[in-house]
Amino acid sequence: MMRSPVIHSSRGTTHRTSRAALATAIVAGLVGASVLEAQSATSGQAPVPANPYTSVSRWTPPPLPAGKKPITQDTYDEWRTISGSSLSNDGKWAAYTLSPVVGEGELVVRATVAATEYRAPRGFTGRPQLQPAADSAAQFSAQPAQFSADGKFVAFTIYPSRADVERARVRRGTPAPRNGLGIMNLADGTLTRVGAVRSYRLARNGGRFLAYLLEDTTSAPRNGAGAPPSAPVAPVAPRRENGVTLVLRDLAAGTEQRIEGVTAFTFDDDEQWLGYTVTTRDGAGNGAFVRALASGAVTPLLTGQATYRGMTFDRKGTQVALISDVGDSTPKPKMAVYHASLMPVKGKPVAARKIVAASDAHAGLLIAERGAVSFTREGNGVIFSLGNVPMDSIPADSLVDKAGYDLWHWKDTQIQPQQRVTANRDRNRTYTALYTIASGKWTQLANDSLRVTVSNDGRRVLGVNAVEYAIPQFWGEGASDAYLIDPITGARTLIAKGLDGNAQLSPGGNYVTWFEKGQWVSYAVATGKKSILTDKLPVKFQDEEFDSPDVPPPYGLGGWSTADKRVLVYDRFDIWEVDPAGVVAAKNLTDGEGRRAGVTFRVVDLDREDPFLDTNTPMLLRAVDSLTKASGFWRDRIGVDGKPEKIVMADRNLNGLQKARNAEQYLLTQSTYRDFPDLYTGTTIASTVKISNANPQDSQYPRGTVELVSWLNGDGIPLRGLLHKPENFDPSKQYPMIVYFYEKLTDGLHNYVAPSGRNTVNPLVYNSLGYIVFQPDIIYTDGQPGPSAAKSIIPGVQALIAKGFVDPKRVGITGQSWGGYQSAYLITVTNMFAAAVPNATVVNMTSAYGGIRWQSGLARAFQYEHTQSRIGGSLWQYPERFVENSPLFKLDRVTTPVLFMANDNDGSVPWYQGIEFYVAMRRLQKEAYMVVYNGDEHNPTKRANQKDIDKKMIEFFAVKLQGADAPSWMVRGIPFLEKGRDQVKMTNTTAGGATPVRPNGGK
Repeated sequence: MMRSPVIHSSRGTTHRTSRAALATAIVAGLVGASVLEAQSATSGQAPVPANPYTSVSRWTPPPLPAGKKPITQDTYDEWRTISGSSLSNDGKWAAYTLSPVVGEGELVVRATVAATEYRAPRGFTGRPQLQPAADSAAQFSAQPAQFSADGKFVAFTIYPSRADVERARVRRGTPAPRNGLGIMNLADGTLTRVGAVRSYRLARNGGRFLAYLLEDTTSAPRNGAGAPPSAPVAPVAPRRENGVTLVLRDLAAGTEQRIEGVTAFTFDDDEQWLGYTVTTRDGAGNGAFVRALASGAVTPLLTGQATYRGMTFDRKGTQVALISDVGDSTPKPKMAVYHASLMPVKGKPVAARKIVAASDAHAGLLIAERGAVSFTREGNGVIFSLGNVPMDSIPADSLVDKAGYDLWHWKDTQIQPQQRVTANRDRNRTYTALYTIASGKWTQLANDSLRVTVSNDGRRVLGVNAVEYAIPQFWGEGASDAYLIDPITGARTLIAKGLDGNAQLSPGGNYVTWFEKGQWVSYAVATGKKSILTDKLPVKFQDEEFDSPDVPPPYGLGGWSTADKRVLVYDRFDIWEVDPAGVVAAKNLTDGEGRRAGVTFRVVDLDREDPFLDTNTPMLLRAVDSLTKASGFWRDRIGVDGKPEKIVMADRNLNGLQKARNAEQYLLTQSTYRDFPDLYTGTTIASTVKISNANPQDSQYPRGTVELVSWLNGDGIPLRGLLHKPENFDPSKQYPMIVYFYEKLTDGLHNYVAPSGRNTVNPLVYNSLGYIVFQPDIIYTDGQPGPSAAKSIIPGVQALIAKGFVDPKRVGITGQSWGGYQSAYLITVTNMFAAAVPNATVVNMTSAYGGIRWQSGLARAFQYEHTQSRIGGSLWQYPERFVENSPLFKLDRVTTPVLFMANDNDGSVPWYQGIEFYVAMRRLQKEAYMVVYNGDEHNPTKRANQKDIDKKMIEFFAVKLQGADAPSWMVRGIPFLEKGRDQVKMTNTTAGGATPVRPNGGK
């Protein structure tokens, strides 16, 4: 039996509402008949404001289990994560990075069939630590560890020590430390370290050579710290980049050869060639070269003082392409495209020839110096990029005493804030072009409005144009048109108009597919025939559970069989094998097993280099049980009848499956709420062994349990949620409970939770403090995001209170962003929560609708009309919905004390929403504390801020739900003149004569 919400008085007494009134309020979901009003009408009393600090008696958490240590902020950083995992081609070795939250990580290389393990401190961690604020992030870019093709060596980035990075951060003018390179011999673990390496590369096949480019350690500090600002100067012609030393290392022999003045380098896939470009200060030896790795012979492709970029080989290593401005002696030299065959006619030297001259570019365009150059997969075309001719810079002094402004034009394709965010991208925008080798002709394929996809053989090109719909995209009604483009003439043929999603080109280039009006559609490129592929099938192919006011998206495609013969299409549970020509009837590849069992099947692509799915071998599928959240792997086969075969299925999260390229050796992660997703390996997926132990300290701390719980929402619809209980939970006792949510979280049942401190509730941390944590799923009705949350969450809380182990006087609620909004809404329609922490929340949808998401520059209108905020229309269509769903207009009903975060550099939710929240609560004289982390974002990025909001949330809930003493910031606030004193140790931290200020004017 479910209990009614309770109203807390200052004396801790409760008043229960009648079930009839409450049911009416919840089921109707109407603001005018809110839970709060139902309570007030039933009790005959106005809500009694809560005590400024706490209205509950002191509650002492149960003692920790024997032998367990308390989880504190000091222990958060003990936990480590695994990233960048990979297998050697022969499957004998696995590599991964082990990284702490803060500090120095290490690379671990582990044998898959033995206990041999090697470790390298500061090996690739994927991110820098304590990066100097003014320094370029480019020098910290790092590549994941790479095995040599023969599996005998592994190369990886070595980060600078934390001490060196910190030293550069605090000492202005100190050169920032550089990345290094580690080369490990897997025969014995011998490690060779190389300092200050810009980049390195191994060939995909071969395994004999490693090449790396050294940093120029003689250059000035990159951060320029300590240098005075210079006066504006007129723009000058760009300087050519001078090269540095390239080292070619024979891995087995350990010998090295050096090539000076190199700006860039690359191998072909099969380690036949090393290509590199040279630019020196004096111009001597400048050019583009290829070195035959078997003989060491070097062949110049182009020579002369110039800029050389983008050198690339085709997949077979028989030809090379690049761009260069060689031979252009004008003040602003322009690039041309060059091509060379590495299989020349006998007696003729290998040399690059110009295939696209700079003068060939259309008016206003040039061949982009920084644009990518590549071959089509079949090697029959060269893909390169065009760019806009740069506009002349405006001399800085010419704007002195001139007006400075932005003009917001109502017909702009993008609004000014979005233009500002995308300015650098737009300034450097490039457009794909294709040179067809057989015809000797080139064509510009893309332009300002057209994005293109080129088929593997370069003979088919798909163009997608969404610019025409850019203005309706402003409010969430964007679309796109699809075109076929002739790669020789550039002629376009419109094949689909006004699509909700993007069209896709099949790997073989034979079909274009898209999703339209709930069905998959194909267009045969050769014949122009359009076929609706799924309209005769008895299931839906768009999201059956979609609950936003927009067109439900499709579940997606699973891939294509060889030569585009079949395409795999997903429904909610199963996979369908479909003839893209629309001739052969579609069949259920998984034989309906998914829908019968409530299991979702999805293709696992273990060979991403092959664009097709292999029909000659069984295909792996990942499976997830929609009810139990168990997961595993199955196998099935395209073109073969019968049910899929189960390999393994377990009540845990099995994920991240990899296979060695040349061996039957698998690598994957397994996790539960209690078990970190460590790495497991084996020759079969069904039988694996654990080869990592990232967090052995976990067993020293209390972990608690998690389970699925069910209830009916206010409309009688079944819902589920996650219930996290403290370790040694005693159902005969009552516990404080915190409700935390974000749409649907039950899919995370088997996800490991590490302790952490941020702006959201960490179940493990709060369990260790004695709380139960409840994470309810929410389902939404268009136009009623607030009432939908109330109808989902309140009955769930009631159901748990009815079980007897939740103290109804000690229930708190919190959420971040969208969850923060709903937390703020709920305290306006119920008094059942004794404390609320709605972080980064919108309280006024009418003002937020007209706001900007400053991180992206997008107007916020789209999310109210069509996406997460779920109003379902504009402010002028549904003004009452905006008002009814806005907490601001009902804050006078609130009796729940609130703490909330609103950061002044939040790029998602404008922080002035926090100001509106604070001003309203202050005007109404209701207990509220707003924390603003200066310069920080939607989710705090600065570690100190993360830990501070974590601490304040813990303290606030402890006061309100456990009866703890209030901390100073709640008792007296922090006056502006004392800002920062709580963060440092001061000789005298008390302002003379200051009188503590308490909420609601209390003394």
